[in-house]
Amino acid sequence: MNTTTILEAMKWRYATKIYDSSKAVSEEDLHTILEAGRLSPSVYGLEPWEFIVVKNPELRTKLRAAAYDQPKVTDATYLIVIATRTDTTNVVNELIERTAKNQGKTVEDLKGFSDMVHGTASQYGDGAKEWLMRQTYIPLGVMIETAALMSIDSGPMEGFNSDQVDEILGLKEKNLRATTMLALGYRGDDAYAKLPKTRKSADEAITIVN
Repeated sequence: MNTTTILEAMKWRYATKIYDSSKAVSEEDLHTILEAGRLSPSVYGLEPWEFIVVKNPELRTKLRAAAYDQPKVTDATYLIVIATRTDTTNVVNELIERTAKNQGKTVEDLKGFSDMVHGTASQYGDGAKEWLMRQTYIPLGVMIETAALMSIDSGPMEGFNSDQVDEILGLKEKNLRATTMLALGYRGDDAYAKLPKTRKSADEAITIVN
């Protein structure tokens, strides 16, 4: 894929508000976007997230109410809730176990790595959950870009009541907290699609320190 293709996709995409419910994103394309998110980087490789694809129409209607009646919650083909793990110690322990298994080692072999990651988490103290939450924006961005490269529209959302979303999806019991949501589909008659993209110039946005 050449540079022009990537930049054109980024210029084409926008935070889609109105979706054409008669056009559906395929399951195969959804899988590709989710896989791109799953393969995203995270601090120490902790992957402190879960991607929840909500297909159930009744749940999506409830989620729309929790998202201040944004039409894309129900009208896009798919709605992905990106949730953050809230059980920090378990997240770290699972990383160590996963790494040991993947590398053919024992958990004891990775004691130094384990101590380092646990130590970093403990340094954050009460802020550890926010530390993990910030990581979830990485796969959000990756999925947005992947969708754009596939000419699929997306609409990221923070505008929702997290407590209500957690309750609707039963997330608290699973040690999860709804952080962002992402709608996927194809744009409909959306006035925002016709507006010119407003961004800082490269000179304003980029500083090169030699």
